[in-house]
Amino acid sequence: MINQVPNLETCWYLSPPWGKKIPPLEVSLLEKVYVTTTKSFGYCCGVEWSAKGWNYEIVSGKDNLTVY
Repeated sequence: MINQVPNLETCWYLSPPWGKKIPPLEVSLLEKVYVTTTKSFGYCCGVEWSAKGWNYEIVSGKDNLTVY
């Protein structure tokens, strides 16, 4: 079992370590979105910051899609 508090503390930044601002989210959690690559609607169920920018996890039908 993972202790979530120390895990969050190691991943949380008040300001990014590279000195630039993190861009705002383009989609809110539980917001209905249209995914152009699959031509389907879904709901945003999670976001994650990566070196490329925000990754959005979209639930569409029985599939989970990761959109960058």
